[in-house]
Amino acid sequence: MLSLSKILVLALVIGAVWYGWRWVNRVQSVGRQRTAARRRGPDDSAGGPAPRRDAPFPAAMEAEDMEKCPECGAYVAPRSAVSCGRPACPYGR
Repeated sequence: MLSLSKILVLALVIGAVWYGWRWVNRVQSVGRQRTAARRRGPDDSAGGPAPRRDAPFPAAMEAEDMEKCPECGAYVAPRSAVSCGRPACPYGR
């Protein structure tokens, strides 16, 4: 038989589940908004228009092999290397 205490406990459980469900949905909503803001980038965080879905992806950077500098032993990218300051550095431009 149902007593008043059982009904109250049942109501508390239902209320806790209801508010828990609302909290979980709110956390997911905030997470989706933050993810969308991150995808837009730091310059679009003011709430500008969303990026078009049919827009092409930005051009990917081309990979470049690293080479060991014979003078100082540091690994550098040959096309963008700068001098290490030593007189025999082959990358001194």
